[in-house]
Amino acid sequence: MSEIEITEKTLPAVRLAALTETVATQPEVAAVVGPLFDRVADALAAVDASLATPIAEYDMDEKGVRITAGFVYDGPTLDGVDIVELPAAASAVSGVHRGEMAKIDQSWKALYDAITARGLQAQGPCREVYVRAESEDQLDWITELQQPVAQG
Repeated sequence: MSEIEITEKTLPAVRLAALTETVATQPEVAAVVGPLFDRVADALAAVDASLATPIAEYDMDEKGVRITAGFVYDGPTLDGVDIVELPAAASAVSGVHRGEMAKIDQSWKALYDAITARGLQAQGPCREVYVRAESEDQLDWITELQQPVAQG
């Protein structure tokens, strides 16, 4: 994997039409996140709503990983999905992963190494913004990794 460019920035609050599920371990995430997106996409398609930017939020604690997966949405409430407000973050470290999701852990490691090197600490859930995620082979996917941070 090539090095990823790391930047610091603010994150805006984001409103999603989304679903949430908790898995016990990190390896289970891949099997759950895709179907969550599919269920939200089906609900949005039923009301002819746009499939704007897909975003997943991951919150890890002693119970496992809470996955929230959905699409940026500014419409009314929908049957079968939740309206979720992801809060703004005054400071976040961000990087761009290019390619297959099977290799995204390498990009997350580079991001967390940069956080540590800058004397920062991860604060709260992280996000993945799927800038381009259309091809089946994922070779041209672009995913922005976002981790809110605080001074260490």
